[in-house]
Amino acid sequence: MHGESESVATRMWRDRIQVREQERNEALARARIAEEKVALLEAENARLATEIARLRALLEPDAGRVRAETEAQMEALRLALLPMLAGSEA
Repeated sequence: MHGESESVATRMWRDRIQVREQERNEALARARIAEEKVALLEAENARLATEIARLRALLEPDAGRVRAETEAQMEALRLALLPMLAGSEA
């Protein structure tokens, strides 16, 4: 009787180990799939960022020139207003 209960306990223990190993293997498989999905999404994100940059360049081909022109206009306005401000302080 003692040997039979021991063999039942051993089988139950082995079954439990097998279930845990199967659960671990399934979790590892899910993790691999998730990593692959992340890699695909990162590649897609990089592709979209490149496409956005290309479209922005098409939309504003001379953005640098426009910015420099705006800054020059702001500086000219500042220089024109300084004498007026200095005169109002006196």
